[in-house]
Amino acid sequence: MPDRFVLILAGGRGERFWPWSTPARPKQLLPLASGGRTLIAATVERAARVAPLERIVVLTARDLVDAVRRECPAGVQVVGEPAGRNTAPAIGAAAVWFAAEAPEASFAVMPSDHAIDRAADFTADLERAFGYAEREAALVTFGIPPTGPETNLGYVKRGMRVGERLYRVAQFTEKPDREAAEGYLATGLFSWNAGIFVWRSRVFLDALEASRPAIAAPLRALAQGTRGPGFDARWDAAFPALESISVDYAVLEKAPNVFVLEASFDWDDLGSWGAWARRQPRDGDGNVLHGDAVAVQCRRCVVVGEGGTAAALGLEDMVVVHVNGSTLACRLDQTDQVRKVTETVRARSRGGPS
Repeated sequence: MPDRFVLILAGGRGERFWPWSTPARPKQLLPLASGGRTLIAATVERAARVAPLERIVVLTARDLVDAVRRECPAGVQVVGEPAGRNTAPAIGAAAVWFAAEAPEASFAVMPSDHAIDRAADFTADLERAFGYAEREAALVTFGIPPTGPETNLGYVKRGMRVGERLYRVAQFTEKPDREAAEGYLATGLFSWNAGIFVWRSRVFLDALEASRPAIAAPLRALAQGTRGPGFDARWDAAFPALESISVDYAVLEKAPNVFVLEASFDWDDLGSWGAWARRQPRDGDGNVLHGDAVAVQCRRCVVVGEGGTAAALGLEDMVVVHVNGSTLACRLDQTDQVRKVTETVRARSRGGPS
């Protein structure tokens, strides 16, 4: 049997779901997955379909370790970062840990805050990606067939076809403006970048060393006695000194051996209240109600109440959220801008301009 592991990245803060999300309870800890599960719990459940629980590592912020651990079954390892350093150092550290346990280890990288309901399709695609990465020196990413000119997601351009739904990557593109996104869709060659990856530890570390040796070398040094006596002190000393950079910039945009597998599973990064509402059951008037929520003479509204009643009257296409003393009200088509509210609230709490 191949030595397979899973790394789940759970360090994000998810400010677009304010006031439901807070620094102490970010998006991955909210019951946004199907059936009212937290996103992290649903992600771990998917990970367990391809790796034993003891070979699943959840990497999160140190202050979130206890909260994340409560959402994970026994056996899953939850590790706190001494400082946030983006995805390239986090994935590099995991590659070192997994290689120390199994020299030919392969592993999947999964963000903890995505919504995926067709678990069987997801598992089948992961198995295909694992199989290819274990045969070839390949860095495999997943592309989501776009349904519109989304401007809040990165894109991957397909190059030469090497297998069923599998292509060399010709180009990575960051979040485009609408005109550029419409141009991408018109070519038929671009997919949304899911941020889900599969590769062998050794192959990833070689690519990291080629592009960012200042990150790779300290992480390889951590392999000396990995997770044994003295590890925490070495981890705390080495990790905060690393460059903070995403895996896309550090590795994937530079490596010559990157491939994209077109996903067959459903996927949503749940970047806003509106995105979450699209996946929820609705009442006869098209309203999404969650928790202690009331909608009277409303149509196509999202109403969420927790720690108090949220009530809406005579509204259309609005979001009303009341959670533990804080309230958000906005048009449904503005929910991707909620971060502006969190920034204003944070500035006010620091005494800055409102």
